[in-house]
Amino acid sequence: MSFKSQLVVPAYSNVLGWRQHHDTSEITIPTPLTVTETGEYFQQKHPALALDIIQALIPENYDLDKYLTDVVTDSTNEIFNDLIQYRQLKEYGKTLLEQSTLLNKYGSLRDKIVNQSRFVGFQIRPKAMTGLKAVVNAIGLQFDGATTFKVYLYHSSKKAPLKEIDVTTTGDGWDWTLTNEELSAYNGAEYHGGIFILGYYQDDLIADGVSAINYSNFDWNKGECSSCNSNYYTLWRQIRKHFQVYPIYVPQGSYTVGEMFDLNDAFYTNDQSFGLNLKFTAECDLTDFFIQNKFAFKNLLGLKVVHKVLNMMKFSQQINYIEENIKMMIIRDLEGDVDTKLMNIPTQYHKELKSVSFNISGINKLCLGCEEDATGPDYGVV
Repeated sequence: MSFKSQLVVPAYSNVLGWRQHHDTSEITIPTPLTVTETGEYFQQKHPALALDIIQALIPENYDLDKYLTDVVTDSTNEIFNDLIQYRQLKEYGKTLLEQSTLLNKYGSLRDKIVNQSRFVGFQIRPKAMTGLKAVVNAIGLQFDGATTFKVYLYHSSKKAPLKEIDVTTTGDGWDWTLTNEELSAYNGAEYHGGIFILGYYQDDLIADGVSAINYSNFDWNKGECSSCNSNYYTLWRQIRKHFQVYPIYVPQGSYTVGEMFDLNDAFYTNDQSFGLNLKFTAECDLTDFFIQNKFAFKNLLGLKVVHKVLNMMKFSQQINYIEENIKMMIIRDLEGDVDTKLMNIPTQYHKELKSVSFNISGINKLCLGCEEDATGPDYGVV
């Protein structure tokens, strides 16, 4: 389970805001720091977060504006690291699929794919589950000779290819090209749902007289045989839990080179691999989930900021500048009070962490654990 900090942190910069000091002639912070998307302010979470107290206690030469920005940035990263660690200790959010090879043996050199000026390749559809990140770690090629050409990665919602990958074959077994392309069924900025197409144009091979070697005697509808090789069968089942992969081709005249074709013009074949192989990894990446559901984490963020600021105050070299009762309040709120049974800030934070973890459980059984997903290919004609 992971998240991309560089995307999540900016999305949380104004979930809560810093309220402007009551005397702006004394202390004024930039307007962007005061923006709050929830209408709530950090000062509401604890009285010691008043700007004049913070300014008096931050290290010498530490600009107040920078400190306020930094503490929110650090807190945002920490709440999600804490959440991931908490769920991993509870055995959620592990790596779902270690790097696995789709096809685990060579095709017969006698079983060549005839070049018919088609676009050929795989339709790849990651399961449509929140947070599931499918990674194509490498593309394998088995051809009967040496050549260099391009493999194209398309998405069904976009005309232009997502990527053009230069590959080289030697004619000696599987040739692997590292790619580490992330495929997600949901990417808020790019697409929602749909499928990926990875393949090449056979015309790119004709000049060199090279042909692809088929993965022989294999039915893509049935997959690996459970009684033939239990290890391959187990890997195949693991891959199919996270990806649906089907060979397809598009006839000459039904595509434009360098553009995504109409899926209605594609044909599915259950007995040809077109010389292609893939290495996959699957894991949970909750970046989009955290961004889309940021208000669910506002209390956790507020408590983390409170804890970090009070902890700074507790160890501040400027501590003599504040009244004794404020110092005692900070220590009490951080460590608790036996007599009054006051719940300290770390305990409040842990309870909120547990509550948030429970609330996001069950969104899907793999990453946040359920959604049913279709199991057939998207194609025009069988």
